[in-house]
Amino acid sequence: MNKHKTVMYNGMECTLYDSYLGIDSGPVVRINSPQDTDKAYALGFECVGFPDELVKPVTAEEYEQLVMTGSC
Repeated sequence: MNKHKTVMYNGMECTLYDSYLGIDSGPVVRINSPQDTDKAYALGFECVGFPDELVKPVTAEEYEQLVMTGSC
């Protein structure tokens, strides 16, 4: 895991990582609250760890917006 920042992604508090699953994996957001699990799954998040480590890759545009504004 590399640099990270707390952001709001589609109304959910998430942590933004420039890479998460490996050095060259690309940017992802990970939900911070288990209460957002259903919403996260509906938005295409995937479980990468038990029980609620849900992440979703973000596009370069989303990443830039999240870094600059803290929300997307």
